Amino acid sequence: MPLVTAQTPYDYRINSYSLHFEVLDENMVKETIEVELTANTSLSQYVFYSDYPVENPDAIVSINGKTIIANVSTNVITGNINAVYVNFPELGKGDMAKIRITFYTSGVLQDTDGKKQFAYYIKFSQPVGYFYVRLYVPRGYAVLTPIIPSPNKLESRENSLILEWSRENLRGNEEFYFIVGFSNPIKKGFDLRVLFVLVFLAFIGGFYAGMLYRERKKGKPEILKSDEERVIELLKNGPMLQSELVKRLNVSKAKVSILLREMEEKGFIERIKEGRNYLVKLRE
Repeated sequence: MPLVTAQTPYDYRINSYSLHFEVLDENMVKETIEVELTANTSLSQYVFYSDYPVENPDAIVSINGKTIIANVSTNVITGNINAVYVNFPELGKGDMAKIRITFYTSGVLQDTDGKKQFAYYIKFSQPVGYFYVRLYVPRGYAVLTPIIPSPNKLESRENSLILEWSRENLRGNEEFYFIVGFSNPIKKGFDLRVLFVLVFLAFIGGFYAGMLYRERKKGKPEILKSDEERVIELLKNGPMLQSELVKRLNVSKAKVSILLREMEEKGFIERIKEGRNYLVKLRE
């Protein structure tokens, strides 16, 4: 795993983060993640975490303009959190990389009152320069309202619908979610006038969808970072002093302090004051 210096708590800077979802049928979605980052230290691995199943992942990495097929592996970290590891030639400080991960999943589709619903939630652990989401709904499915939040762009293309969201300069720990409902497959073509109805009803349905989102978010695990994964693995053997974790992780005291405080806020660990130190253990 790459290490960071005391000057920055992050291994890399995320310049842009894009998500592309293509609904293939009522049970499967193709998801593509595109990340453009600048390394703050030596870096040879990027890890994507999800709390839903990931099938047949592959990745392409472009380093300073040179494209390679990356080595990809997966693992279940804890509970239902899945990790996709993307390994590539080592980046030096200041090097730029564009990482494209593609896989298939059914985890973002849910059944609600006999209808399908696409629901996605993400929380970034560090700032992001530009964030973009694109959802492609194929021919034969009717989109139901409310759509929350209202998309920045709605486009009808050959009886299909494309929804887009975008944000700039996201702060660390900022959240993003969207909810889109689908009816059963229909035979009639998509009416362009429906676009205007969708936008109008999306605003009306804001309160309802917000309540639904908060209910779905309850009990939803936070996304782990690679260093958080290492802490969990160490604590599986029993409680450990924070000073010992500093030695085991081989990073600065400041980095460990920030890391443990974030993990405590997420509910993964608890710290017990012991003199001038802390005893750290996994939360039961």
